[in-house]
Amino acid sequence: MDKAKKMLGVILEALEDGIYIINQDFIVEFMNTSMEKVFGDGIGKKCHQVTNNSDKICPWCRASEVFKKGKTLHQEVHLSAVNKIYDIIELPIKNKDGTISKLAIYRDITQRKEREEKLKASEEDYRRLFDNVGCGVFISSKKGKFLNANKTLLDMLGYESKEEFLKIDITKDLYLRPQDRKKFREMIEQDGRVIDYEVDFKRKDGSVIPILLTGHARYDHKGKIIGYEGINVDKSQRREMEKKKKKTRLQLLQAEKMASLGKLAAGVAHQLNNPLGGITLYTKLIIEEYELEEKAREDLHRILKDAERCRDIVKELLEFSRQTQNLMQPHDINHAISRTLFLLQNQTLFQNIEIDKNLDSSLPPISVDTQQFNHLLMNIITNAADAMEGNGTLTIKTYPSLKNNKICIEISDTGPGIPENILPHIFEPFFTTKEEGKGTGLGLSLVYGIVENHNATITAKNKHDKGAAFIIEFPITVQTNQGDKSG
Repeated sequence: MDKAKKMLGVILEALEDGIYIINQDFIVEFMNTSMEKVFGDGIGKKCHQVTNNSDKICPWCRASEVFKKGKTLHQEVHLSAVNKIYDIIELPIKNKDGTISKLAIYRDITQRKEREEKLKASEEDYRRLFDNVGCGVFISSKKGKFLNANKTLLDMLGYESKEEFLKIDITKDLYLRPQDRKKFREMIEQDGRVIDYEVDFKRKDGSVIPILLTGHARYDHKGKIIGYEGINVDKSQRREMEKKKKKTRLQLLQAEKMASLGKLAAGVAHQLNNPLGGITLYTKLIIEEYELEEKAREDLHRILKDAERCRDIVKELLEFSRQTQNLMQPHDINHAISRTLFLLQNQTLFQNIEIDKNLDSSLPPISVDTQQFNHLLMNIITNAADAMEGNGTLTIKTYPSLKNNKICIEISDTGPGIPENILPHIFEPFFTTKEEGKGTGLGLSLVYGIVENHNATITAKNKHDKGAAFIIEFPITVQTNQGDKSG
C-alpha cells in the first residue's frame, strides 16, 4: 500500500498540471511541484489564500458540492492573482478515517484561450468583411450550389433571403449562358483561379447584369478541389465609376482649353483694337473733312462698316471665351444662338450652308452658365456643318415643351445622318468616326457633360427624310447663384 502511495506521489509530481488537495476546513494538505511553481508553497494555508491571494472564500468556489454531495466539478476560472486562466477539475477523495478531501487539478489554458479569442476576433473580422464588402462574395460547391453568399450579392441579383438563394442551380438559374459556367470551371480547375472573367448573370426577375467574376479553388486536406470562392463585381457600377473619372478629366481638359482660348482672345483683342480704332477714326475724318466723289465715299463707308464688324467680332469672341466660375444666371437662349451663329456663319465651312432659324421669341430666360452654353452650341453646330461637308441646310428651332415644363433647342442638318450602330455611342469620350488627326472624339462628350451640369437632357436621332437632329431640353425654372444679379 505504501508502495502504491509512493508511486501515486511520483505520478502527481511528474504531471505538468497543478494539483493540490484540501480538507474540509479548506486547508491545503498537498501541492505538487507544478502547483508550487505558480502559487508558491501553500501547505497549511487556506486554499483561497494560495490561489486567489484573499482571506475570503473565492467567489467561484463550489467546494461544498464536493464535500457534501460528492460531486465531481469542471469549470474554467480566471485567477487574477496570477493573471492566468485555468481549466479546473475538482473531485472528492475519501480518507481512511471516513473524512472527505478535495483534489483539484489546475490545467493552464491561458494560451489556448488567447488563441481562441484571436481566432474568434479573426472570424468576426472576416464575417464583417464578408457581409459588408461592396461586391458580391460567394462560396460554392463543385456541383453548382452556393454554400454561402453575402447580402451584397443577394441585393445585386434581386434575392430577398439567403435561404432562397442557396437553393438555386448556379448553371441554370444564374448564368445567362450555361456554357460560360462550363468555361469558368475549366479555367479554375486548370489554374486554381480565375481573374476578372467577364460574364452575364441573370437576376431573379430574369434581367441581365454584366459581371466581373474573380474566383479561387477550395481544396481539402488532400489537395483535391472541393468547390470555389470569390467575388462578383457589378460591371455596370465600374462603368459608371470610369464614366465619372472620364467626365472629371474632360472637365479639366475643357477648363484648360477655355482658359487658353480666353488668353488668346484677350491678346487678339489687344492687338486688333488699336489698329481698328485708328482705321475707324481716320476713315470718319476723311469722310467728314474731304470733298470726295460719291463712289469714293461709298468705298470709305464700306471700309468703316467692315472695321466696325471686325470690332464686333473681337467683342463677341471676348464674350464667348470669358472665364467664369460655373456662374448660373438667367439667359436668353435665342440671343446666345444668334451670337454663336454670328461668329460662325462667315467661316469658310458655312459659306454654302443655308441657316434656317425658327426661334420662339416668347420663351422665358433659363438658368445657364454662359461660357458652357456657348461652347455647347458651338460644338453641335460645327458638327452639323461637318456632317454636311459644308453644303446643306442647318435648322435651329427653339420652342417650349408643354409636357414637362422645359425649353427645347433642336439643331438639325441635311447630312447623311448617324449610322444606327454608332448612334448609342456618340456621347462616349474619345469616340469619333472622323479620320485620324481630324477629330479627338471629345466634342460631344463635353456637350453631354455640359448638359448634365445644367440638369438638362440631350438626345440624338435620325430624321425621317434626311440628316440628324439633336434635341436639348432645359428646365424652365430659373435659379441664380446667391448674390448674383442679372441685368
